[in-house]
Amino acid sequence: MANTTNSDTPLLKAAEQIEGKQQVDGKFPVISELLHASSSGEYEVAIPAEWQVVTKQRLVPLPDALFEQYDLLECRCFMGLFPEIRRAWITVDHRLFLWNYEDESDFYSFEDQEQIIVGVAMVKPRPGVFVDSIKHVLVVATPLEVFLLGVGYNIGRLGGARGDSGEVTLYATQISVPADGVAMTSIVGTADGRVFMSGNDGALYEFVYQSEDGWLTKKARKVCLTSTITSYFIPTFLAQKRDTPALSMVVDDERKLLYVRLQDASIKVYWLGTQGTEFVLAHHHRSISNSAALLCPQFNEGTDAAPFEIASMHVIPYRESRTLSFVAITSGGCRLYFSTVKRMQRFYETSALPALPVREPDVFEVVHVRLPPDSQPSLGGGLLQARAMRQMLNVHTAFYRNGTTIMTHSWNEDHDSIIGAAPACAQILARIARQPRASLAELSSIERIEGRTWAIAEIGAGEDSHELNDLVTVSSTPTRTFAVLTNAGVTILEKQRPVDMFRSLIAQPTLRDAQLKEFTATYGLDETCAMCYTILCTEEFSQQMVSIQVLNAARRILFEYGGVPHFAETSAFGTGTGGASAAQTGNINTGSADSGVSTSEQILLSGRHNGLVIYLSRALQPVWRKQTIVAQADKVSAPRLHVGISTADLVDVQEQLRRLQHFINNNQRFVPDQINQMPVQPANSTRSTADATSCWQAEAASLGALYELIIYSVEAISFLCLLADFNLPTISSNMPVGQLKTLSGIEFNQLVCGERGRVACKELILVLINSQLKQNMSIDSLSDVLSKRCSSMFSAADVALYKALESLKLAGECDEGTEANDLAAEALSLLTGIAGTLSAEQLREICSSFETLGQFGAVATLSLACAAQSDPNDEAMAFWGDGAPENDSRELIYRKRLECYKCIIDMLDKRKDTALNAKNLASLPNTDGLFQFALYDWLLENGKSSLLFHMHGPFVEQYLIVEPRTVEKADMLWHYYIHCDQFGKASFVQRELACSRDYEIDLSRRIEYLSLSISNAKIAVDMVRGGQVRMAHELSEEEEINELGTLLRENEDQLEIAQVQLEIQQQLRSMGGHETPAHALDRCLFTVTELYDKFAEPLRLWDAILLIFKASNHDDPQMVEEIWRIILRTVLDDSQRTGLMAVASKVSSLGSRLYPSAAAFPLQLIAEILVELSQERSSEYIAGFVGDTLVQARVPHWAVFEVLNKLYMKSAAGPQGNSGVAELLAKEVASLTISWMESNQSGSIRDIVDSPNPVDDGMPVMDVDSALSQYIINTTLNNNIDLKNELQRVQERLRRVF
Repeated sequence: MANTTNSDTPLLKAAEQIEGKQQVDGKFPVISELLHASSSGEYEVAIPAEWQVVTKQRLVPLPDALFEQYDLLECRCFMGLFPEIRRAWITVDHRLFLWNYEDESDFYSFEDQEQIIVGVAMVKPRPGVFVDSIKHVLVVATPLEVFLLGVGYNIGRLGGARGDSGEVTLYATQISVPADGVAMTSIVGTADGRVFMSGNDGALYEFVYQSEDGWLTKKARKVCLTSTITSYFIPTFLAQKRDTPALSMVVDDERKLLYVRLQDASIKVYWLGTQGTEFVLAHHHRSISNSAALLCPQFNEGTDAAPFEIASMHVIPYRESRTLSFVAITSGGCRLYFSTVKRMQRFYETSALPALPVREPDVFEVVHVRLPPDSQPSLGGGLLQARAMRQMLNVHTAFYRNGTTIMTHSWNEDHDSIIGAAPACAQILARIARQPRASLAELSSIERIEGRTWAIAEIGAGEDSHELNDLVTVSSTPTRTFAVLTNAGVTILEKQRPVDMFRSLIAQPTLRDAQLKEFTATYGLDETCAMCYTILCTEEFSQQMVSIQVLNAARRILFEYGGVPHFAETSAFGTGTGGASAAQTGNINTGSADSGVSTSEQILLSGRHNGLVIYLSRALQPVWRKQTIVAQADKVSAPRLHVGISTADLVDVQEQLRRLQHFINNNQRFVPDQINQMPVQPANSTRSTADATSCWQAEAASLGALYELIIYSVEAISFLCLLADFNLPTISSNMPVGQLKTLSGIEFNQLVCGERGRVACKELILVLINSQLKQNMSIDSLSDVLSKRCSSMFSAADVALYKALESLKLAGECDEGTEANDLAAEALSLLTGIAGTLSAEQLREICSSFETLGQFGAVATLSLACAAQSDPNDEAMAFWGDGAPENDSRELIYRKRLECYKCIIDMLDKRKDTALNAKNLASLPNTDGLFQFALYDWLLENGKSSLLFHMHGPFVEQYLIVEPRTVEKADMLWHYYIHCDQFGKASFVQRELACSRDYEIDLSRRIEYLSLSISNAKIAVDMVRGGQVRMAHELSEEEEINELGTLLRENEDQLEIAQVQLEIQQQLRSMGGHETPAHALDRCLFTVTELYDKFAEPLRLWDAILLIFKASNHDDPQMVEEIWRIILRTVLDDSQRTGLMAVASKVSSLGSRLYPSAAAFPLQLIAEILVELSQERSSEYIAGFVGDTLVQARVPHWAVFEVLNKLYMKSAAGPQGNSGVAELLAKEVASLTISWMESNQSGSIRDIVDSPNPVDDGMPVMDVDSALSQYIINTTLNNNIDLKNELQRVQERLRRVF
């Protein structure tokens, strides 16, 4: 079944059972498939009275007034039946009587002419000639003229139902043609109004008439269709022998053929053309008996002992067969089936193929001979019996339609025998189950009636009212009724369907089990139970009086003999022929782990269950696959929606379903349970009680689903009838084309079971409501009707919805003010209670209406209510908190809530540039965390993050913390903490940003975050100590200070390492060709070990190595000396640099960053290297080079003095002292002293007496003075007068100052 949701739902499983049974019913073969052989003659002769094919209901004797007229007979009397108007016609000489045989006494006489009537027929009128009320025309033939009478037939108050024969009036038309002395023995008409007549002169005529005389044509004329042009010029005495007169004619309107039966037992076939306007002799079959004898050796008519005669002819419509077009019934009771298509086309005949195109017949041949049934009741039947009985049959009148044959056999002078035959459906289905192609098997019976038969006709027969398979009879299908007109009156016959036979059987005073078992064995347990439903759900509510015995018997059989569900290996009562049917109808695979039943086992449900499936499927069959809503357009208007099923069909099906529902409701035993104490398994079952319980549970579940299907179907029909009552084409006239396409083409089964049908119902209800609102009409009454008739489609929530829509509409029509606000508030109150039932589209439309009214708060309230009611367990929030995993069932709920929030977001988006501010946002409800998160997302997307800091709801922090974490959200988080004076938390977030490897942040920003973290940690410590703001209330003040102190120390250490990392990155970028490692340094903060091993050491980044040594306090004097010498030698040897000045610059820059780290900046070593270089480049040397270089490296003067003095003492000591170095160092100390004094002209110079502080820039004046004195002594000894004088001047200056 198309366009359904989940095939595992109980409702859809029930629908699958219905469709499965309908498919089985639809596979019943057409008549031509059953007559695939050349002949057949198998019958099941019905012996019990309750199994008769046709039964005599009553005899309606001719009225005494007609007998009185018959006594006045002078010449001729004819009679026949007009089933179209439910009248019998009788002619007595020139008088015509129309007798209402159902009323039994009423008859209409026509005596307005004096000629003897020789022929009467009722035909269809030509279009455009008569008024619309004239649906039939009576053709009356006399030897002098043929004239037409208009027939007015008013159907009675019961709509033409049985017993309601209506009123008949005849109207003179003044349309006639001369008969010229020819007696018209047979008259027929076509569906389009052509009238054909056969005369006793052997010619065929057409009665052509029109509304007025034309220029060249008369209003009415008789045309001889079989004469030639030359016949008009040959004298009568020279004319050839006349054609054989025709006895009867029949018209095939579907195939456009006219069949003519002649007195010599031959048949002519005339082709009327595709438009029905031609008349061409297509075939003339003169040897019918010989053809039949070739097909069937048992056929012995056409001999002197048994002359061949055709008693009647009958057309086989397309719906009965595509290839068999005609059946002739002989006086011996044989049925001869004719075909007008070639053999190859007949070979491929199936019920599924479409009708053949209308064209001139290729052939006209006998293709099958059906031997007659026995005219005397006896056991058995078949070909041997048929051979003996043909001598006894003398059929003079016969009837055939839709597989049913009725023949009248002359019993004696005063009585006829009615022989009936119809397909034995149960036997045919049983044969189909055993073999691919089944032959025709029929039930036959005989009934004696009074009088000599003149005509047989079916009463009230529609074109498609009956199926060949009588088993598919539904409760609303009337019994086929036939009228047999004899000279004694009208005998009413009824064809017994299997359900009628079953009703007669159980109506017996004493019903024997043997009879019931025989019937069940024939038709199957499932079909028998279906017949019980037909009786119980029809007769109990009909106007006819049915004995309580029949109802009780049907109920007892259903519940006591209806079988029990069981596993496939067991068998239940009556499972013979019907066992297979039961299995097909109600197989359930069981594989539940809870039940402990193997997945390979099948549960065969009871006949009671399967009978319900059969009955329900046949009740729904007229509408199940029909389109409920169709889009149709005419030449004037655009396409509109129409209800695709007639109201009469809908009501008919609904009545059956309601009766079935009523029966189920009134029979508690319908759904089995342990309280009923019904047997749970057949007696021979070896199954455990647990297994039996599983079977009953499966049946109860299936029955519950079927009951649900009944309820939904009843309500769906009520809804369609309601749409028809409210004129669906009018209310859909302005519907968009896209919506028309969406709503049209929905079949009834989809409307009941499919998701598309449910959605369409909702949309159609909205269309209906909107049409009422547009007309300013209240919808209260409409809501009441919908809630009563279609409660599953239209609930209390729908009522509230439409009342709210009406309030919104009225509010829109009011001027702004209290009334409009009150109406909007009323609508919001109604909608809030049903918000969870609103679809996303409905919510958007309603929110748009609220926006138009300026009710912005209502938009937020309703949207949040819709979200909350759609997710009562807050699964969407959990889904979001879990990081929105893929293929999670909660995702649908999450998306539904986002759709709800979108209504609020869209409203804010329209006003983001005008009315959006922190105050407005703060007024929004803040209890829905998921909405807050959606709102925050929108703020970030639209650059409104600053507003987020003013929203102090409980979800801001959670939103910024929860995954997925981003740099933007983390930035906002620490800004939010700063805004809330939570500097400690901000410090931790900033450290996380700096150290995280998950964020794409460059190194400079990481260092910035570390710096900010340090600052905020310090502020947090101060605030905690001041008792202002606590970071975490679960910690004590001391614990919180310790935690912040630890963070501060870690940040400072990390910052130092990060600065080294930045130095390395800058060096790499300045070197060029190292973009990859330089970029890698942005990804995270490395440890000193990683920086050394991965970058500094492999790439020989000497400056960075020194920085790493400082940061790690790594002590390796030898390596440090080597590195310093490499660095300074590289600078000194660089031809592009300025020698010692470049060295001084390098030492100053590095020293300013490394000092006072002894590990990375060993001061004495640096001084020694500078002295060495000064001696090496003596030409570039200027006194004070060494001291100034170290001072510029931010080494305090006192430290420089100490290291220079120490080096001097070392160089001047001993006999091998280096006088040159000593003199250089003495000059350096003197220059250092002068520069120290000059750099402190402001008087801030001071004498350092105690242990110097590394940051103090003072000088130990006494030590300096003492050192200068020692230098002066040494220079005197070395006779260096110039240096001595210089040192003395410096000493004197120093002493003046101190």
